[in-house]
Amino acid sequence: MLSIVLLFIVVSASGQIIPRTCNDCKLLSACPGAVYQVANYKNKHTEEIIKSSVCSSEYVNGIPKVCCSAFPPSQEEIDNHPNLHLLPNECGEIEGSQIVGGEAAKLYEFPWIVLISYETRIGKQFLCGGSLINSLYVMTAAHCVKDKKIAGVRIGDYDYSTKIDCEKDTEICESNFQDIGVSDRIIYPAYQGPPVVRHDIALLRLKRPADLSRRNYGTICLPTSKRLRERNLDEEMAVVAGWGLTDNNTVSTLLLKVTVPIRSSDKCKQYYGRNTKEDVTKTILCAGELGKDSCKGDSGGPLMVAEEVDNVYKYIQHGIVSHGPSKCGSLFPGVYTDVSWYIKWILDTIRP
Repeated sequence: MLSIVLLFIVVSASGQIIPRTCNDCKLLSACPGAVYQVANYKNKHTEEIIKSSVCSSEYVNGIPKVCCSAFPPSQEEIDNHPNLHLLPNECGEIEGSQIVGGEAAKLYEFPWIVLISYETRIGKQFLCGGSLINSLYVMTAAHCVKDKKIAGVRIGDYDYSTKIDCEKDTEICESNFQDIGVSDRIIYPAYQGPPVVRHDIALLRLKRPADLSRRNYGTICLPTSKRLRERNLDEEMAVVAGWGLTDNNTVSTLLLKVTVPIRSSDKCKQYYGRNTKEDVTKTILCAGELGKDSCKGDSGGPLMVAEEVDNVYKYIQHGIVSHGPSKCGSLFPGVYTDVSWYIKWILDTIRP
């Protein structure tokens, strides 16, 4: 506690602090991620994080209130979390808005990607995607949930315009899928909608567990380990999949995929942080290149990287499709919620 007070005295002396607004304003000492940051990294970077995250002019025994979401949880909190076992070890198995510059996915390639259906004036429509993280929870973007009339989720579909799905140029076909209702919608507490989007992540709890016994039903892996959470993804190639608009601006009923490069945080700042002093890239990833992007209709879907886990390559979901440029596939990369920042919140939220 003394180290927190002493560090904040140094921060306070370094210049005037203007409190910011957030939905998770707490005493620094009550924010585990902040305490961990101070205890392990007493440096200029930590001072700047604290200074930029102060959310009140009131102090308690010299300790400030900060936006807790500005500080990632410690790895110890995740490794020892009582709900860690609720995320399956069997996940992300690799088989041999809009997908711009994409191609058709294989029938069983991404069995964890789901469609979210909505009640609209013209009936039920699939308008967002998501990913199954265990048999009871779908992870998606907060903007796909907030103030929306969700009808349910569809698991295991490939081409939702046909009753029987067949992979092109093969005799491989599938006719099974699951439509399951939603019992609970949980939006990240500090979510902020447009024009400045922050913390665009939400969970949907299903009314009943999904059947995972068939080949076209599965779960995606999340970056829970220290190595995966702290891995530098700059210029790594990632896969995005979804049912959004195609590059000729028509709706795709067939699951599409595209491979895109993840941009460095410095490059991301050049596109999305030019008009603010706040580091907007701390909780997002930027990915995409000219002619290759995710876009409207793919919102909530996963950004996946093939990683070696226990000597086996699996897909790890590092991002959630959030938002991007008005013209898909332009020089501006798309924006994805960085899942690694929200692992503890996910574990805090899910239940058996």
